[in-house]
Amino acid sequence: MSPDMPTNPHAQEPVIERITPAKARKILRSNGHNRNLRRARVESFADALSRGEWMLNGETIKIAEDGTLLDGQHRLEAVIAAGVSMRTVVVRALPMEAQDTVDTGRKRRLADLLKIEGHSDAHGLAATINMLHRYRAGQRLDPSRSGAPTPHQALALVEEVAGLRESVRAARKLTNEIGGPLGIFGALHSVFREIDPRATDEFFARLEDGLELTKGDPVWHLRRSILHTRRDRHYAQTPYYMAAVIIKAFNYRRAGRTIDLLSFRSSEPFPVVVDTRRGRR
Repeated sequence: MSPDMPTNPHAQEPVIERITPAKARKILRSNGHNRNLRRARVESFADALSRGEWMLNGETIKIAEDGTLLDGQHRLEAVIAAGVSMRTVVVRALPMEAQDTVDTGRKRRLADLLKIEGHSDAHGLAATINMLHRYRAGQRLDPSRSGAPTPHQALALVEEVAGLRESVRAARKLTNEIGGPLGIFGALHSVFREIDPRATDEFFARLEDGLELTKGDPVWHLRRSILHTRRDRHYAQTPYYMAAVIIKAFNYRRAGRTIDLLSFRSSEPFPVVVDTRRGRR
């Protein structure tokens, strides 16, 4: 708080309260002084509440001396959306000017959390987790906030997926050599290895070094496209498109097919990784 900011000598000490949906609605009646509501953020918080992942972490609901809500609208809306109560710290009777100091620092990102947890290449791991979580949930592969994993889901994925760190290393090595989307490569390396580790290692090795590739090889086409994009950013493709052509190239190569063109049209269904050994997808 700025030393020049007026204070309220009657401001209450922070207290831990159980916010029920009914109490959340009552507080939100005085919510006319906040930023626009971001529905995706509300849904993310509500999902975490519904799964029982929400925990008391010291973040506060801030209420002014006249009852105006200063901070916490997304959390309160999430309580209503989930229909689940939340225990949180509440500070009441703050001066209105206190809102000017809320959220002025940079939000902690997933990479920050992973670094705190002691993981190496936290940015690469975060990008991989982001895309792998979306892939497993059947969501569109893109870097938007909508659909991003919660911290609980991200850390659970690190523990659950064997070899995830190796996938990040393989993706980092590949992108350092030829470019391309790190998070997509890391996520798909993990997915491919669950099906066929040997084919995955061969696929990524040839994509990286380009050795013994003929013009009809799907990896030749994929590598050429990525290198072209690296040289000329005007040809950059979306993560969604790149994931699709990487999966198609992997499927084609494992099936022993040669191709004249590697592409993905928006009218096509998103490809799935074919498990030829088990006859499944």
